[in-house]
Amino acid sequence: MVDAEFLGPWGRFVLIGAGAAAVLVFLLIIACFLTPGCIGYECVRKRRKHETNTPLRCNGPPNENVKLADVSYRSWRLGSLYDNGSICENVESQGRDSPNSINGTFESIETASTLSLINVEKQPKDDPLKDFPTELTMSLQYLPASAENVTGKLVIGIEAVSNLPQKQYNCTLEPYVAVNIVKQSWSNRNPEKLHSFRTRGVRHTASPIYRETFVVADVKPQEVKEWAVDVTAYDHDRYANHTELCTLRVPLKEVKKLLTSPEIHLLNYKMKRSSKEFGNILLGISYLPTAQRLTINVARLANVKFAPTVPTLNDFNPYVRILMLNGKTGRKMKKKKTKFLRAAAQPEFNETLTFDLTFAQLETIQFLVAVWSKNIIAEQNSSEQHSDSEESINSYKKSKDVCIGKVAIGKGARGATEKAHWFAVLQNPRKIVTVWHTLK
Repeated sequence: MVDAEFLGPWGRFVLIGAGAAAVLVFLLIIACFLTPGCIGYECVRKRRKHETNTPLRCNGPPNENVKLADVSYRSWRLGSLYDNGSICENVESQGRDSPNSINGTFESIETASTLSLINVEKQPKDDPLKDFPTELTMSLQYLPASAENVTGKLVIGIEAVSNLPQKQYNCTLEPYVAVNIVKQSWSNRNPEKLHSFRTRGVRHTASPIYRETFVVADVKPQEVKEWAVDVTAYDHDRYANHTELCTLRVPLKEVKKLLTSPEIHLLNYKMKRSSKEFGNILLGISYLPTAQRLTINVARLANVKFAPTVPTLNDFNPYVRILMLNGKTGRKMKKKKTKFLRAAAQPEFNETLTFDLTFAQLETIQFLVAVWSKNIIAEQNSSEQHSDSEESINSYKKSKDVCIGKVAIGKGARGATEKAHWFAVLQNPRKIVTVWHTLK
């Protein structure tokens, strides 16, 4: 045989041993790739992990700011998901490296003592269609002149309002309805107000029932066609200005059969959510856990719309009053205010007001920041009175200061910017978070 001739008498055993060695090496290689801890197994594992862990990218340009709704609440609380307004490519490794970073709507400055909220105008706003629309149920009736009624009468009934929007802060509503009859013109900028009425306030409800009737006497049919009924729903606020919730205008000429049929016409209208604003205020808030103290820096005001509450700029003497309210009951706990400035269109206060708060109170406390105008003339008149007669003292009534606008800050605040500001303060202790807010 060839193997016997080539390898001698041991050729067959050599071939069998070589084949067995080759099979053994092959089995060892397979076992190395399947057994944890071997070099082959680790190499295959790293390659497979690299292929499966694809980087996360935001849906859009890399510099586009990501909304808070695009990230889960758990990831938002862990932080470090954003880098210059976009999601980082490797979320896991970045999250371990910077656990104290805040979300993408804030500018992260870990070494500085001040944080600024950026892109406030791009904050997610409350969707007005998320809740049911506000509806007004009213009745209209025109009684023409007759033997019993010498003149015509217009009867307006406010029956009920349903699904009013919520308050700015966590507290119950006390809504009332104001009815104004205006004369329409080719320009609706300054309509002529003819008659004004107001319903009573109903506490602790967002769907009040009024069933109140208002009568306008001595009305001719030609005049009714030129009139319109302005209906506005307000919330009575005991601490600041009354908040305008919803508005509606009903031209009487569009109401069918109002002048031809003396019956009561029951109508349902959808009211428009109010978007009235009174300017902006710059606030810087910080919390010191060691001292258990919250500081609010009132920096300045901008674009304040004080008219028609205050007639002229000379009568506008602004100051800021801050109330600390209980988030569950809405009751006032503390109040502080800044100095007032005389006739300042763009006032700058730069005052810091301090409140003692424990960390547990931060979950329930809310602050109501209101801009007021001081009535200096009333104080001067009261100081000039020297008469001691009882009649003069009782006849004099001191005019109160008027509130221009307000904003609520805290966990119970309704606005997206107010919530984001409060969240940034809690996530960044010992740092001042400065934000522009809108007065309402």
